[in-house]
Amino acid sequence: MAIHDEIREQQQKLKGKTFKEKLGYFWDYYKVHTIVALIVVILGGALIRDIVTSKEEAFSATLLNAYGSEGQSRFENDFAAYIGIDTEIYSCFIDTTSTLNYKMTSETDLAIFQRLVAMAQTGGLDVVTGDLMPFTHIAGTGMFLDLRNVLTDEEYARYEPYFYYIDGVLLEDDDDDVTYDSDGSTDFIDTSIDHTDPSSMEKPIPVGIYLPDSAKLKEYGCYALNGETPIFGFIFSSARLETGRQFLQYLTE
Repeated sequence: MAIHDEIREQQQKLKGKTFKEKLGYFWDYYKVHTIVALIVVILGGALIRDIVTSKEEAFSATLLNAYGSEGQSRFENDFAAYIGIDTEIYSCFIDTTSTLNYKMTSETDLAIFQRLVAMAQTGGLDVVTGDLMPFTHIAGTGMFLDLRNVLTDEEYARYEPYFYYIDGVLLEDDDDDVTYDSDGSTDFIDTSIDHTDPSSMEKPIPVGIYLPDSAKLKEYGCYALNGETPIFGFIFSSARLETGRQFLQYLTE
């Protein structure tokens, strides 16, 4: 049946019907079409809203196992004010809620790690802090920059006593003695390794900075529960290293 003929047929069926009856007929006949149209409109509106209201990213940090969710918004606003980020135009994101558990790894832990990797690969992550286990695991993927290529001479001298090192040998793909985890990271989370002692390594590379007395982390309740000293690192793909250095200064004042 042609579309024109079908429309005429439907019109004939509605002749003499009350408004309520017409409405009921319309709903019965066009219910699926209406639901699909509404879904399209809602999704389209949400997409347009996200495009219109999205902000250019000025900074992004993830503080693993910080357990500082209650202070996250204040933390973000305080740092944004510290370096003059206009939060009406730009976003300043400091994630204090993500956790990684290496004693009982769950699907949630794997999803969080995969999200970190994806953010790093797309340039959406600038710095990461974490306690020893997650930081060491991430360092084994090669995601952290060599601090010798990031810090100024003055910053290097200031933070060198707090450096966290990895052995570059473990990051060389052509080394037959290196084994890998299923996610592609080197299998070297060894509690016997002293990551503060470069003399114990063949090719020591400083990739992290211990933050034993950060007043800002304490102010926002970060790392207060696990009792471990967090370690700070710059992500290899960050295009905002200057802001990352400002964040490091902010945390260590």
